[in-house]
Order: sequence, then structure tokens, then C-alpha cells
Amino acid sequence: MDKRAGLYIVVEGNDGTGKSTQVALLADEYLRGGYEVCIVEEPGSDDPEKSTPAANELRRLIKNGDLERAPEINLGLFSAARGEIWREKIKPALDRGAIVLSARNYYSSLAYQGRGEGMDEAEIIRMTRLFTDEHYMQPDVAVILTLSDAARAERIAMRGELKNPDTFESRGDDFQTRVNQAYIDIARQYNIPTIDAGGTVEEVRVAIWEYVARPAA
Repeated sequence: MDKRAGLYIVVEGNDGTGKSTQVALLADEYLRGGYEVCIVEEPGSDDPEKSTPAANELRRLIKNGDLERAPEINLGLFSAARGEIWREKIKPALDRGAIVLSARNYYSSLAYQGRGEGMDEAEIIRMTRLFTDEHYMQPDVAVILTLSDAARAERIAMRGELKNPDTFESRGDDFQTRVNQAYIDIARQYNIPTIDAGGTVEEVRVAIWEYVARPAA
């Protein structure tokens, strides 16, 4: 891998699959290799280094489950946050030749707003393209972490009660099942490898590294 070439790597999956943990482990691997690493989280982050102030304000609205919204509004909020993070964080880092590691991408909206909330996939793609560009929409490497419905529910329950009900984590079993199946379908449609997140953290890390260290041509 040419150290001068930026690389955009996405780790996707439903809530509770361990995306952020695995992104942090990937960052350690690349840092040891002497690369500049930029970590981002969509649609924002508790860590200001992984997002922007504007994206974090949008995230605050997105995560507040007390605010009822139409799926189209959710897509608009997510798209605005993506556009902000892409322009202010991801693209400048790639232009510098950095490794960009992202927990989530627009595949999340294909799963949540598309299959979960019933929006048309073509509209999600149109909106994403409006706010980002083709490199964002086609990461250099992407993997999708999967869990069974029961394992995912158990992990979410372990997080405890949230101050505000999360917009998507608190949705019912039917919604979560649709999202889980959506990720499997997205992986098949976009030729993205899936990794069973039910193993140990180390087992998942090794499986992910097999893909990101030797991305497909």
C-alpha cells in the first residue's frame, strides 16, 4: 500500500455490532505502520476530534427519540451531517494521504431510512450524492458487521437506560429485524464482505484486517 495515497475505510453494521471498537483497533494498526490516521463517526461523535460542531448538533437532534420526525426529515438530517463531515474531515484527510476510518457511511441510511423506515433507495442515493461525492459513496474498503437479532438486543440492553430514548435503538423488534436483513442485502448488492460480530473482539479484529490490509482490486 502506498503511504502517500489516502484510503477511505468504512466499518458498518447495526447498533451493537462493535463498529467503534473495531475502528479504534484498526487505527492502532495503521498508526504502528507509520500512517496518519483520521477517525470519524457518523452522524457525529461524543469525541469532538471525530466530527465537527455542526455535525454534532445535527446528531443531537437525530438521537433524540422524543422528537417525532418523518423518514424524509431523518434522511435530510443524516445527509447534512454526512456532507459536513465529508467536506470538513474526510476529504481533507484523504487529500493529505491519510487513512480515514469511519464508523458508518450512507449504507446506514439504506438500512435504516430505506428498509427500516420505508424510503425509496433511489431517493437516498440521490440525496447522498447531492451532499457528498462518488468517493464517499464508493469507499476504498468497506466491511459490514452482523449479529443475530437476539445477540444485538442483548448488547444494546447492556448499555443501560439512556437519558433520552434513542431514535433507532429504541425501535421495536420488527424494525430491528428489517435493518439486520437490510445489511445482509446491502452487502450482497454492493459486494461488501460481512463479518460475524458475535465472536471475540480479537476474532473480529483479525477478520476485518484480512480485508482492509489486502483490499480487493
